[in-house]
Amino acid sequence: MKKPLAAMALLGALAGGPAWGQYIPDKPVEQIPDLTPADQLKNPTMALPDDPIEPYLLTKDNGPFMVMAKTFRGPESDRLALALAKELRSEYNLPAYVLRKKDWPGGSNIRGIPPQADPQVAQARIADPEKIRTYDEATVLVGDEKTQKGADALLHQVKKLSPKCLEHVSSMIPWRKGLSNAIRTTNPYAAAQNLYPSKTDRLVVEMNSGQGSIAECPGRFTIQVAEFSGRSTFNEKDPAFQGILNLRKSPLITAASDAEKMANVLRNDKDVAKLGQPIYVYHDRTSSRVYVGAFQDTNDPRIVATREGLLKLAMPLMDGKSRSKTLDTMIAPAAMLTDITGIKKTLQK
Repeated sequence: MKKPLAAMALLGALAGGPAWGQYIPDKPVEQIPDLTPADQLKNPTMALPDDPIEPYLLTKDNGPFMVMAKTFRGPESDRLALALAKELRSEYNLPAYVLRKKDWPGGSNIRGIPPQADPQVAQARIADPEKIRTYDEATVLVGDEKTQKGADALLHQVKKLSPKCLEHVSSMIPWRKGLSNAIRTTNPYAAAQNLYPSKTDRLVVEMNSGQGSIAECPGRFTIQVAEFSGRSTFNEKDPAFQGILNLRKSPLITAASDAEKMANVLRNDKDVAKLGQPIYVYHDRTSSRVYVGAFQDTNDPRIVATREGLLKLAMPLMDGKSRSKTLDTMIAPAAMLTDITGIKKTLQK
């Protein structure tokens, strides 16, 4: 037998159903206009610009917070976007740029998702055949705002604009006038960790407050030679990860001391000293890493010499016969440089 309250609720729902179904509004709801069929779209009724588009293309230096004003698709998307960008610059004095689909390096800049945009790439350069096979699409982005608040104010301004060039362009959605559907966005060439920097982790700052910390490195680039971290597995039932006793045997417990020990051995080794490069250590919550060298430019000729020298010393540094202090773990100089700009920012107090 149903409880009284449950029965009353059921009766109320049954009684209310027909009433909702019989509701008639005071005035008829305005119907949404039909889309313009694709075969009825007309060519632009204005002369499209033939200017070089390169000066208007979006780069990493623009933004990072912007407004996406309009997107064009089709064979003439580049020239249509260029026409709008030129008008926004000349008539409204707004910094407008063109982002072509074929130039987008691909990747996400959503918070929590690792960005795929290479921090070293200022502007994408896609060659054939990818450049030809990419879908024709061009977007006009507006603004060089440094904050989200500034982008919000710019958005209200852009949504009120009705550029003249759009009056000569046929659209599948004819009731959308001007730039009323503009939205706030970000420069896709800007990595998420730079757009939305995380708060300072006091524990990480404290762990890297000693001598030889990567925070003391005067250069922008360095070479990672080792990393000490915990264990990992794809098997959640792996017995090595079960129980407090196994957790206490995790190599992460000694990762910091292992990295410091390696760094001290490298600093005191006479052959490593001949390379003329400093040794640094960086600790975070999941690993500890050892770096060698401080370089400002990726074209620094000392980079190649340092990496080759470290590769030659990888085995000798573990040979106890020729050295008073040796390594327990072999160094492995990375093929790519590490840009420590972001790391330094996380260590600022």
